[in-house]
Amino acid sequence: MTSIEKHIYNKYLAISRSSQNQPFKLRKDFSTLDDTSTLHVMKLSLFFNKFKHIDMDAFFKAPYEIYVDDIAFDLSFYTTQRALKVYTLYTQRNALSKPDNDEQLHDIKRSLKYILSFCVHNKIKITEYIDHMTNGTYTFLLHLKEHKVNIYTLFGFPNFEQNLSSIERELLKFIAGGYIENISTFRTNYISSSRAKSLVKQGLLKIQEIQQKS
Repeated sequence: MTSIEKHIYNKYLAISRSSQNQPFKLRKDFSTLDDTSTLHVMKLSLFFNKFKHIDMDAFFKAPYEIYVDDIAFDLSFYTTQRALKVYTLYTQRNALSKPDNDEQLHDIKRSLKYILSFCVHNKIKITEYIDHMTNGTYTFLLHLKEHKVNIYTLFGFPNFEQNLSSIERELLKFIAGGYIENISTFRTNYISSSRAKSLVKQGLLKIQEIQQKS
């Protein structure tokens, strides 16, 4: 097994056991891991490599947060379409939670890292991100729909809401309905936050400094 695959297995092990309030010990010897589990881990490695924006911690934690029954989810569950749907439900639910909680702050950090990598890959400045277009649609809107960026991160860009207002309402609702319907709540939460707003502002400034140095 590769180091990434070992990391994925131990991440799954740690989150599944802790979510059930059970003790665990990270696996060091993978030579005795059964072939079925190894195959599932290989599939997950390909999955995470393809969908780099998916947060591994949240992906493994999602079913334990969504389903109230005391159920254990094995590796095979995470290789199904159902697991991805549960992850989407979990991220949507978290999006409506207060921006200063630990999960939101973790997601904001992930979002900032993603935006930085996107800007580097597309050779644009961080200040140009909010105006970047993909096939005639604001790229940030597509990233929001795909849960690649956290909506509170977008409030750190001065042109965010101005760009939103330039899009036809029905199109907005079609692309990112849940976010758009609750935009006033998100705005109020961001403005009244302390930790999240500071993290976003400092993060965007840090990205700008990194780009200037490079």
